[in-house]
Amino acid sequence: VVESAQDIIEQMQRQMQLLAVLLGAVGSISLVVGGVGVMNVMLVSVAERRREIGIRRALGARHRDIQNQFLIESVILCLLGGMLGVMLGIACTYVIARFVANWTFLIDTGAILTGFAVASGVGIAFGAYPARHAARLDPIAAMRAT
Repeated sequence: VVESAQDIIEQMQRQMQLLAVLLGAVGSISLVVGGVGVMNVMLVSVAERRREIGIRRALGARHRDIQNQFLIESVILCLLGGMLGVMLGIACTYVIARFVANWTFLIDTGAILTGFAVASGVGIAFGAYPARHAARLDPIAAMRAT
């Protein structure tokens, strides 16, 4: 079978599109799994800090104050994970570009900023439930917790 150059280019473009979709799916699944992990960590944090939450509420902290505290902690946790991922990604890219593939090493700041924005979004999305749960704790019952 003889294929024209145009046919080969179109076939390669379809393969690249399929690869992009598959990588997007793997990335999305990874974000959800990571988000669930963050949510579990934050729920454990709320459970272990019930007494602190109760004391803060008794001293006048509003529901919104408690909720914002845990939401900010969740975002910080995700941003730290994002920072670690960026550093690891840059290191791996450098090694591959320099020693394996002989490519030019470039850092895409737009991709890094997008990654941090996505990490913040994951922190907000998956930290919302634990933060809301912490804000709704009964102060008296929370202070009795041991």
